[in-house]
Amino acid sequence: MIKKIDNFLNEEELRVAHNYWLVREPGLEACGQCNDSVAVYGDPLSETFLKTKKSLVEKAFGEELLPTYSFSRMYYKGGELKRHSDRPSCEVSVTLNIFADNTNWPIWFHKLDMSKPTDPNTTNYVEDPNAKPISLITKPGSAAAYEGCAYSHWREPYSGEKCMQVFLHYVRAKGRYTSFAMDGRKYFGQHKQQAIKNVWAQ
Repeated sequence: MIKKIDNFLNEEELRVAHNYWLVREPGLEACGQCNDSVAVYGDPLSETFLKTKKSLVEKAFGEELLPTYSFSRMYYKGGELKRHSDRPSCEVSVTLNIFADNTNWPIWFHKLDMSKPTDPNTTNYVEDPNAKPISLITKPGSAAAYEGCAYSHWREPYSGEKCMQVFLHYVRAKGRYTSFAMDGRKYFGQHKQQAIKNVWAQ
């Protein structure tokens, strides 16, 4: 399932988020997944949206969800999201456009054949040869919601100067990945590495 959610943020929320990320930008670190971009896991504002916007995502998908984590990325010119599918914590995902000087930058999706894993010990699957890639374009304040484990997804290199996207991830409350709720963390805003460290310290 792939759905576009217009007005995911209202005008005031979008204004605050836009200014917030411009303030945060100098402190963001290079993203390990995408070239020409900076990113952060579990940012406080994004975690707030993860919690408070859950009902919007549940309405779009028609079922109860459990939050896992947020991830925020600022793309610069040439930044590219490589073709990939997501780990179980991203069973239901949202990519939220905060701002972009090029507002016609699509995200692409290709349905996976869930009967054909790439190997027996993975949650990655081959793309369905009978399905055609589809794309969505979201304007600032709007979002695309999708099943991150059921579709490969990607973006071509960004042709503008700067684009800010926030990712909100969930699992189905009655699905196969409920053990991934909160991404193994104890509270919103906790960094994944800190959660792992606490587990090993016990």
